Amino acid sequence: MYIFTDIRSELEVDLIAIRRNAHAIKTYTGKELIAVVKADAYGHGAIAVANTLKYTADMFAVATVEEAIELREARIDNRIFILFTPYPYYAESIVQNHFITAVDNWPVIKMLRDMKKIFDIAKENPSRVRVHVDINTGMNRSGIHYNDAARYINELKIKPDFEIHGVFTHLATADEVDKSFSYLQLERFSSAIENVPNSTIKHAANSAAALVIPESHYDAVRPGLSLYGIYPGNEKPIPLEPAITWKSRVSWVENIEAGEGVSYGLTYKVTSRTRVAGIQVGYGDGYPRALSNRGDVLIGGNRRPIIGRICMDLMVVKLEQNDDVLIGEEVVLIGKQGDEEISVNEIAEKADTIPYEILTRIGKRVKRIYKESDF
Repeated sequence: MYIFTDIRSELEVDLIAIRRNAHAIKTYTGKELIAVVKADAYGHGAIAVANTLKYTADMFAVATVEEAIELREARIDNRIFILFTPYPYYAESIVQNHFITAVDNWPVIKMLRDMKKIFDIAKENPSRVRVHVDINTGMNRSGIHYNDAARYINELKIKPDFEIHGVFTHLATADEVDKSFSYLQLERFSSAIENVPNSTIKHAANSAAALVIPESHYDAVRPGLSLYGIYPGNEKPIPLEPAITWKSRVSWVENIEAGEGVSYGLTYKVTSRTRVAGIQVGYGDGYPRALSNRGDVLIGGNRRPIIGRICMDLMVVKLEQNDDVLIGEEVVLIGKQGDEEISVNEIAEKADTIPYEILTRIGKRVKRIYKESDF
């Protein structure tokens, strides 16, 4: 007996697991926690995750001003840090909402200063704009070059409208087995910030570094992927709990005859009479098309292979002839069912990509359902 709804597929998000992961990371490192909730908290739902971690995280990190505004409008009062230097025309929103922003150029500093002066006219005790200086130690995608960072920081120090609230860098290879370049980056970073006051927050550690490079911890760590229970590499120094289960339902069951093909292009042909099931999930929902003819799903606690090309809205799986599968039966795309499990890492490996992409491509028409209590 199956309960039918109008939900084609759903992403169950275990907020309790995310909170436990955050506590585990914070306890393990002993540092402030900058919880990364960019890209809608890696597809888990930024507002729900931020509300869950508002008493655990010391700060939230986002990628864009729009993401920061979304959190503030949802009454998230924690410090919100914009990880990448915004374009100058965002200065009004940054000053108005008291966001903390990364900086690595002077045009954005000038615009922030000018906008601050406009807002200060109506204030008796105006506050300074808090910024974190982004230092490029070798990733070479943003930031002040480490050889120029000390001069930039010293010039910024004397500007009365600004507080250098933090300094940080991005590590390029912390999730790789060879950590030598990460250590070189940390040496460059430490040298660049030698004269930064102790009160300034120093941070460099992403999830991988937070878990396996203690020298990167400084004053705060910036976990993203690990908050959601996924290890960025093979090392697993602390237990983490995966936070999502992606489910759908069987929408069609049929037998097809020997020699017949399946889906667009008929790239899979059966050699004997074969029982198949249709599932209303496809690459339009964010399930990788690259898993055509190579991915699996779970039905009845058993792995069943995806056959034929994955469509925008549908996929087909091969059943065993004795499978007692009915329309409406639960299908697990990511997560556990019975004794079997399909992990995000497995999906990413088969699709020749990374877990970050698998999580963030899960689309909006996949309904998020939140578990907020152990009871």
